Amino acid sequence: MEPGRIRRILIVKLSALGDVAHALPVVDYLGKRAPGSAVDWVVDRRFAGLLEGHPGLRRVIPLDLKTWKSGWTSREVRREAGDAVRLLRAGGYDAAFDIQGNTKSGVVTWLSGAPLRFGFARNGVRESPNLLFTNRKVPLRGEDRHIGRKYLRVVSAPFGGTFDPGEFRATVATSPEDDERAAATLRELAPGASHVVSVHPGTTWETKRMDASFWAGAIRLLREAYPSLGVLLSWGDEAERREAERIRDLAAGGVALLPPLSLKGIAAVYRRCGYLMAPDTGPLHIAAAVGARTVSVFRATDGSRNAPHGPTHRFLQAPMPCTACLRKRCDRDAECRESVRPEDVATTMASLIDVPERNGRESPRSPGGVS
Repeated sequence: MEPGRIRRILIVKLSALGDVAHALPVVDYLGKRAPGSAVDWVVDRRFAGLLEGHPGLRRVIPLDLKTWKSGWTSREVRREAGDAVRLLRAGGYDAAFDIQGNTKSGVVTWLSGAPLRFGFARNGVRESPNLLFTNRKVPLRGEDRHIGRKYLRVVSAPFGGTFDPGEFRATVATSPEDDERAAATLRELAPGASHVVSVHPGTTWETKRMDASFWAGAIRLLREAYPSLGVLLSWGDEAERREAERIRDLAAGGVALLPPLSLKGIAAVYRRCGYLMAPDTGPLHIAAAVGARTVSVFRATDGSRNAPHGPTHRFLQAPMPCTACLRKRCDRDAECRESVRPEDVATTMASLIDVPERNGRESPRSPGGVS
């Protein structure tokens, strides 16, 4: 099929939250390379809120795969899954792009009925059975180290296979109500702040996490350099809320916890704040997608592959010989956490806070005297 005849397109990127955020530029790519096409995105229901309202998407198709797997003996669950498959088939897709590369996404791509099913070649799949479900396998190139480039490589295959990642934007569509609530939240929790930095300490792997004392130390150093800095702590579940409370108490002033927020709500807050510090976690990539400047800490995962990229983003990789090990448990976990210093994060964030003195506001200084 000629590229110009690809008019109905399905993106298959189910999870996780950070990966869905990383993949957002593919919508912009398709809008520019296949203008006028109808683009749908099938995604895990937990993350559908991030995509809803996107101006480049005709439809977001949420799948409750976790519930279906655990409750398959239920007639209601099987009926719901069948309805979802029929909805996919009704899309009449000319092409489907599987940019996840595991067995689950391969099955969804095949069920779409698209005659052209693009996916990773063997050097890019996460699970080899995925190869059974695609019929256009796209090999990754040496320059495709970053995950964002990998996604664009697959999606660009029928349109010449070339792209400049800097040309394509991520979009998270927040409503006027989301934006006003975010503005009100900042007025309430960080009144009179010269800048507001968000911190999201929570992450799914223990080997990605940093201690509460680490984040509190970085916050204290930043507030020494910027006395009127506001700091907001975001969290996702009860355990993360308790951790955020520990950080607030250890930081000793100028720090507040955000209320419970939807994905769009947290995106609006991050856009309003403009700065985020975090480990490798989904909210980090949401912040980058909405234009916030980020400083991130990478330990078990590889920042050169996964961190937000561009001049307004910095990442610190744990300086261990075994860094980026992809292990979820490790006997050297405590040593790895201690290999990254709070002052390094604070100094790196200070390098992104650029406030001209002529505005009568604070100018950047090196936190804690670290240069």
